[in-house]
This record gives sequence, structure tokens and C-alpha cells, in this order.
Amino acid sequence: MQGKVIIYTGNGEGKTSAAIGHAIRFSGYGKKSATLHFMKGRKTGEFKFLDKNKLIDSHLFGPPFFLMTFQATLGGWIKGGKIEYVSLNSFTGKKNGNGNNKKVVADKLANNLKSCSFEAHQKKAKKGMEFANKIINEKKYKLVILDEILYAIKFKLVKEDDVISLIEKRKNVHMILTGRFAPERIVQMSDLVTYLEEGKHYFYDDRKAHPSLDY
Repeated sequence: MQGKVIIYTGNGEGKTSAAIGHAIRFSGYGKKSATLHFMKGRKTGEFKFLDKNKLIDSHLFGPPFFLMTFQATLGGWIKGGKIEYVSLNSFTGKKNGNGNNKKVVADKLANNLKSCSFEAHQKKAKKGMEFANKIINEKKYKLVILDEILYAIKFKLVKEDDVISLIEKRKNVHMILTGRFAPERIVQMSDLVTYLEEGKHYFYDDRKAHPSLDY
């Protein structure tokens, strides 16, 4: 049987949680799975828990901070707006005397900017794709989850064509892809697509993520 391709996408919460639920289900039957987290570098609660499960291998392929955090902070990514990448090249030079130079905002982010820049994310994502191809070829796992890979495509960290090639050679390996902005070509290739929609979210009031609840 050819492996199924499952997509969890949309603006709502729960895409990663849904994918991990499948990994837990697989482990219940004694089957091994691998979760590759793109654009994520922190050891979240689910990572810490699953890391203890010998049947679920989790791998982080992102810097310590999620790129979108800085997109929003710098005003480069606004809901419904154009995506502009946070690149180190955008912050070369010195701020001017009147403080109007946009580069001044980098001062507040100096400690973390380099570690979560577009270049840093791109480098990590490349390693993630190399690893994904390796384990798909090895057929070591019955399920491979590419968490936030759809985001990575949107942010041009990985090429859509490369992800499609990966899906095409899966054979009997099941694959789950998560993230917003699922490309139409990948949607058409999939066997199951679930759109999670946002009805309400406390983030817009709290302006922060809550440990244990959100990560």
C-alpha cells in the first residue's frame, strides 16, 4: 500500500498537536515514527515528552526562535500583508542621530537576531530536507511528520518542488505535513486535508504565548 499523505493547515491552532497525535497512535502499535520540526529550535513540552518515547524520534531543524516572532516584531509580516524576510543584510550600518533610521530596531534584538535570521532558518531548513530525504530512502519509519514544512515553503526556506519530490518517493511511508499556506499542488497530491480555522484566540489580548499551554 502506498503511504498516505495527510495535511493539517489553516489559521487555527492544533496543527502540530494533531500530527503528534498520529505519532502517539503509531507508537501504541509498536511502530516507529519520526517528527522533523522545521523553523523550531526550542525543546517544547511535547518535544521533551516524546523524546522519552523510544518509538518516536523528534528532530529540531530551526533556530531557537520562530521566524514569525521577528517578522511581527519588525513589522515585516502583518496579517494579510506582504512577507518581508528578516535578514542580517537589512541591519548593516549605523543608526542616524535623530533615531529615524529603521536599523535602530535591531539594537533591541541584537542578542537574538543573528540566531533567528532568515539565513539561519534557511541553513537549518536545508539540513532538515537532507535528513528527510535520508530517512525516506532508508524506510526506517512507517510515519514521517514534517512539522511546519508548509510554513517553510511559504517563507522560501525550502522549495516547493523539493517537498513534492520527497512526497513522490515515499512509497509505503505515511507522511504528515503541517503549517499554514498549504500550496495547491501539495493539497492535490494529498489523501486527507484538514483546515483548522481560528474562531477566537487569547493571543491578541495577552500578546504572549503561555508555557505548557502553547509550547
